[in-house]
Amino acid sequence: MYSTYVRVAAQTHGLKLYWQTLSLLRKSQRWSQDRLANYQIAQLRNMLHHCGTNVPYYRKLFREIAFDPAQLRHTSDLAAIPMLDKEIVRSQSKELLAENIPRSKWNYYTTGGTMGNPVGLYGLRAAGWRERAFIETTWNRVGFRPTRLRAVLKGAVVKSKTHWSYSLSEHAFVFSNFHMTADTVARYATVMKKWNIPFLHTYPSAALDFARILKENGIPPPCFQAILLGSENLYPGQREQIESFFGCRAFSWYGHSENTVLAGECEVSTHYHVYPEYGFVEVLKEADRPATREGEEGELVGTTLYNPVMPLVRYRTGDWAIMGPKSCPCGRQYGLLKETRGRWLQEMLVGKFHNRISITALNMHNAIFDNVRQFQFYQNEIGKAELRLVPKHSYTQRDSEAILRAFREKMSDSIDVQLKFVEHLPPTERGKFRFIIQDLPQANNVAGELIA
Repeated sequence: MYSTYVRVAAQTHGLKLYWQTLSLLRKSQRWSQDRLANYQIAQLRNMLHHCGTNVPYYRKLFREIAFDPAQLRHTSDLAAIPMLDKEIVRSQSKELLAENIPRSKWNYYTTGGTMGNPVGLYGLRAAGWRERAFIETTWNRVGFRPTRLRAVLKGAVVKSKTHWSYSLSEHAFVFSNFHMTADTVARYATVMKKWNIPFLHTYPSAALDFARILKENGIPPPCFQAILLGSENLYPGQREQIESFFGCRAFSWYGHSENTVLAGECEVSTHYHVYPEYGFVEVLKEADRPATREGEEGELVGTTLYNPVMPLVRYRTGDWAIMGPKSCPCGRQYGLLKETRGRWLQEMLVGKFHNRISITALNMHNAIFDNVRQFQFYQNEIGKAELRLVPKHSYTQRDSEAILRAFREKMSDSIDVQLKFVEHLPPTERGKFRFIIQDLPQANNVAGELIA
């Protein structure tokens, strides 16, 4: 009974937050630079006051560095606060939780784990509604409305034998990209055409694979108004290939699980417009110097303006961006980025039906890897994959069962996953970590494989 009450309360609060956020964004996207700056400073001051008062980690830190949130006058004042990274969040997770927010309002989730070691995070239960308002506002720039249909091809679990279903809550047709064969793609295209679905919401790698299979089998593509691309890097040449094949705009945006940075293209350019209402964003070059000129490159560092449960202040995302021009013809007074370089590579596993499954679709945002230090896929046989795990001391058989169950639920009979326990997972010769070690000669990296 109590759990039902909590869910209903969260839903009610979430809807209210959704409409409040939509109302704000409709107005603020036309504010002047000064008004946006003043709004952001006020939100930062409130969040930092909350951190210094209610979050043990920041209470101690602010005391040690003599930082007073009430004295914040300019965003440059934030430079006095040492940056967070993933290791601090992992090791100090309890100290980063606010003491004044009841657990009934918490929502636990994890980052995608592109380095094979996800980070556990907490946010408000209703926060997804705010996120939805931001995303829908972004898509609105290319004509999207919540009442219009979407085709979703992005890693969802679809239990139907046809590998597609209709989601009433999303007002969208959801298609499995774990089963992209000639037969299933033909069915997908038939459904999309029958319902005249105007938007395809997918990953760049999935859009390219969908297009490849359609072209190889002589199937004319569905007619979309725009293709909404997220969760992966959009590599040079891919936008042109997608737009040429489908005959519509490929529209991209950038965000991440930690929810400190959100940026999206607009209706007249492909520059990423950074939402100042969402978080405060820094682009830092060598020696943590701010990038300010067009063309300069640096790491994205974000500060949340909303998550009071586990607030991340000056969080090093590990992603990179190139500074854009000072203004955009659309008239929004947002900061602009020419390019973002996220951590998701377009790596693939190959299923039993020679279907391709991207690293992004394999992404998990639940607790199944909480007792794993690091993990990595290895494949040298079609339809089979070895999941290599470096377990923590707390790892048990239940964890193995949960991991295998989760991947079976996602991929059904497409790939057989076997677990292998190892002591460590070595980086590449360049010191980088690979989420998938692919030893199939026919499994090309889609980042370099365009539609022929």
